[in-house]
Amino acid sequence: MKCRIEQMDYFTKFAAVKVFGLTPLEHLEKKLMELGYEIDENAATVFQDDMFYLDVFILQKGATVSKDMHHEIHSGHQFHNARLSVKREINTELINKGVDILNIHDTYIDATVNISPGTVIHPNTHLRGNTSIGTNCVIGPDSLIDDSEIGDSNEILKSVVKGSRIGNNCMVGPFANVRPGNDIGSDVKIGAYAEVKNSVIGDKSNLAHLVYIGDSDVGRNCNLSCGVITANYDGKVKSRTAIGDNAFVGCNSTLIAPVTIERDAYIAAGSTITDDVGEGDLAIARQRQVIKENWVIEKGRKRVEKP
Repeated sequence: MKCRIEQMDYFTKFAAVKVFGLTPLEHLEKKLMELGYEIDENAATVFQDDMFYLDVFILQKGATVSKDMHHEIHSGHQFHNARLSVKREINTELINKGVDILNIHDTYIDATVNISPGTVIHPNTHLRGNTSIGTNCVIGPDSLIDDSEIGDSNEILKSVVKGSRIGNNCMVGPFANVRPGNDIGSDVKIGAYAEVKNSVIGDKSNLAHLVYIGDSDVGRNCNLSCGVITANYDGKVKSRTAIGDNAFVGCNSTLIAPVTIERDAYIAAGSTITDDVGEGDLAIARQRQVIKENWVIEKGRKRVEKP
């Protein structure tokens, strides 16, 4: 079946505004194609572009669409109501396909997002753009995923993922920030307050918490402890850090790029690394501890409890 869409004046103000990933006209085109229509501007069958959120739904139920069913959208309030209708329809369709959306009223999913059956979406989750999510994932609550590919059996809790790929069986969050440009393997943990940008993270690596990894290539089975930072920017140029398989980077270490940590190397906690570390080596880069006996008493620095 072929049809064409007649451009009306209903959306003069809102024609270019995207509603959950698509403009009103794009929503109508998508729905008509799902019903088996082919868009052809010379076709005899005509639909009007104000039908994107209500009339096509009625058409799917087999009812006749009449002029009095049309809902013009000239005001912000009318557009808001249309948006609510689109949201409800997208979420309902996903539920019917086997996605477990716990609260359709507080879940916001673009029409361009693909989610496999068996995945659970918790409230206040926003899924945007060209995002795909595999099966048996738990997404949210309070998460945002934009233009990203998420594999199977992942949990993303109270976190942001943008422009990245995540493999299978990963744990992200809470409060993680996965910025654009990442390729994250499987069985990876990106924990609380970790931030990753433009990096490759190998399978089974662990970025447990309070870590910043930017412009880096991290191998398999690496452990980046609390407070680890890759210092990728010198104020003018951004450089990369390479960390080989099975490397261990101790707490509060700074890796100043460009630098390479080869496989099976260890970085002692509190180190600032400026030179490459060889395979199987231990790098310690910190000042020796100095103790000044009785300094507190001699300097009058003993703390007194406040009354």
